[in-house]
Amino acid sequence: MSQLTIFRRQSPVKVLGPYQRAVIWVQGCDWACHGCIVPESWSKTEGEVINLTDLQAWILEQPEIEGITISGGEPMLQAQPLSQLVDSIRQKKDLGVVCYTGYSLENLQKTGTIAQKQFLSRIDLLIDGLYNKNLHDNLLWRGSSNQGLRLLSKRYQTLLEELLDEGDISAGLEFISTTERELYFTGVPHQADFRETFEAKLQTKGILLRA
Repeated sequence: MSQLTIFRRQSPVKVLGPYQRAVIWVQGCDWACHGCIVPESWSKTEGEVINLTDLQAWILEQPEIEGITISGGEPMLQAQPLSQLVDSIRQKKDLGVVCYTGYSLENLQKTGTIAQKQFLSRIDLLIDGLYNKNLHDNLLWRGSSNQGLRLLSKRYQTLLEELLDEGDISAGLEFISTTERELYFTGVPHQADFRETFEAKLQTKGILLRA
């Protein structure tokens, strides 16, 4: 089985898709969106190279998750191994798949590679579009108003309709303290420049903030 280069992984997460999820941030991105909260994930020469068998085992070990969320970085740059990962997981457990991408769905359908189109067929909910800091808004699972929630299967259709009826607002953030001087946050901030502002405050106390 192939390998995947990832930036980070975390489970369980409740703020990047429906229910509880295992989240994988892939490494490598060409978009370099202004205001991105994880610029550390851009470089294609960094990150952790992990065997898909090991990543599959980690995901299947996670208790009480409904699915996985794949973010980045840009997942479509590693579409083939991600398809392999999803297939191998679903042979053992029916998990839903949420994926973030800077591409639009229409662009992927029309001009995407064979591998990208194959990966699309395995995704239940695609969150598409480049983050635009000028259009930042307080939205469910996305950072700017140009990004869409694109249902590619019926798995989350009823739930998404119910959530949006209640109000299209951010699911919030989760924080994890790994050491006395290091703090991670997960989720989509409801305001632009959240990381810079919060990071500056933490640095005055000697705490390092990571996305």
